[in-house]
Amino acid sequence: MPDDLALSFPCQGETLVGILSPCAQAGPARRGVLVIVGGPQYRAGSHRQFTLLARALAARGIPVLRFDYRGLGDSGGAARTFEDVRADIGAAIDAFQAAVPGLQEVVLWGLCDGASAALFYGPGDPRVRGLVLLNPWARTAAGLARSTLKHYYWQRLRDPALWRKLLRGRFAAGAALRSLLGLLGAARQPGASSA
Repeated sequence: MPDDLALSFPCQGETLVGILSPCAQAGPARRGVLVIVGGPQYRAGSHRQFTLLARALAARGIPVLRFDYRGLGDSGGAARTFEDVRADIGAAIDAFQAAVPGLQEVVLWGLCDGASAALFYGPGDPRVRGLVLLNPWARTAAGLARSTLKHYYWQRLRDPALWRKLLRGRFAAGAALRSLLGLLGAARQPGASSA
């Protein structure tokens, strides 16, 4: 199997860094996998999971590019959230196609908020022909309300400091009640999973 290759490529005035695991097969590969990392990880992944995945796929004839988006790993620029990496993903696909002649289709493979980034990006680029989404990160107003009710309010009711404030008249009961009622209403919205 060919050795991994380090790549650097531009993205909105910054330099991104990636590692290409070329496939062992003779001839051009038509489809490859772009790994989009999740959270504050960089292109190797926790316990080298992305490195191992890339090499296993490359050994089976599928080239893989894993990269650091701006502000992570060895890439320049300010860190950003998964909602703001569309340009990074597009630049990585451009670099992937430049490095692998004949590559026409890309499958985005994402973990956690990398999966969410892939989901946001994929439908807008005709080169993306598939998505592998592992544990995508999603938040809804109803889910956030349920989580707050389940964790924050229960913990708060058991806090002696709350009861001391209440007994001393230093507690804004009206504001707290409005907040609680608002969360109860939001938590009842249809279509959200329980927190």
